[in-house]
Amino acid sequence: MASHRMFLFWTRNISPSLLRLATTKTQQILPIIPSSVTIGCRSYNKALYPYLSELYRRRLKVGPEKERHRSEWINWNYDAEIYAFGKRLGEEFSENTLRIIFTDKSYIEKDKARRQELGVDQDVVALELVDNGEMAAEGNLIASRYIKAFLRFSYPAMFEEGICAVHDFLMSEDILASTGLHIGMKDLILTAEFPVLSSTMATSFLATIGGLAQDQGVRRAERFVNHFILPHLIDKDINDLWQIDNPMGLLKSILLQNKRGPPEPRLIHQSASQTIMSLYWVAIYSDKEMIGKAPGETVTIAEEMASRECLRQLMKTSLHQKPLLLGPAAQGLQLDYNRVNLSIQSLEQTTEKQKALA
Repeated sequence: MASHRMFLFWTRNISPSLLRLATTKTQQILPIIPSSVTIGCRSYNKALYPYLSELYRRRLKVGPEKERHRSEWINWNYDAEIYAFGKRLGEEFSENTLRIIFTDKSYIEKDKARRQELGVDQDVVALELVDNGEMAAEGNLIASRYIKAFLRFSYPAMFEEGICAVHDFLMSEDILASTGLHIGMKDLILTAEFPVLSSTMATSFLATIGGLAQDQGVRRAERFVNHFILPHLIDKDINDLWQIDNPMGLLKSILLQNKRGPPEPRLIHQSASQTIMSLYWVAIYSDKEMIGKAPGETVTIAEEMASRECLRQLMKTSLHQKPLLLGPAAQGLQLDYNRVNLSIQSLEQTTEKQKALA
């Protein structure tokens, strides 16, 4: 095997037209080299392989190189990078807005502390830096307001508690930081810590929304939210983002509100009930009409899953519902920012009043 590798190394620069293949008695394909070709090539270096092996071994011994900021490399141009950031997103930012977006409050405090150590008078040499706190607060209000209005428009039958749960998921620190990371904000943020914290990344992303609203208006900022935050729902089941503690009790209240009969769970199928692979199908009926069914390992689990399936059908949040209006399809939507969906608390109060009147 070693001799075969040496042969491939020697003959790698030989023209294919000079090589012929011949089949031996053992059906092994071996190349035949003409006598005019010299085996000892000038480019062969016997010490190269041990040298590279030793470098590789030393690299493994030292360990991975520590993470360094992108600005430590010689080909770094911060002005060009922040200019290219807006162009990559297809948005127009002013230079001053971009510098505020990527300036964290901790960076300004660190710079002030360094000036005090050096004895630099703050009055003589002013620190012309503004942190992104105000822009982030404005961006948070714009994004939160638009997301709630969009979810209420897309899921009009969903309870307000579910709308708030999905909103909290989209506005969580992990989602905002992940979005900011994937649009190239990590190396642009001026902050005291390194690597950049998730909270700092999320704040800068919200500041991007606020800065876009200042430069191009609120509508453009809402379009940005639709393009970069709402797509996180594409691969998610919206029902899994809202945990319902008592699905059967909620189902009873909804049916009573709609003047329908109470839910009646029935076992419609079972298999392998005496084994560890048992399966039960429970259907829920109301006024002799099946409104949902689901399987489960036990009858109790199947009944709970069936009640959750009924809630999906009534709130119109099943997986087969029409997709969300994202991107160009969301242009021109008439959103009602003052509208609020029905809440579970108000539903329960209405149900209690109906029971009292009955």
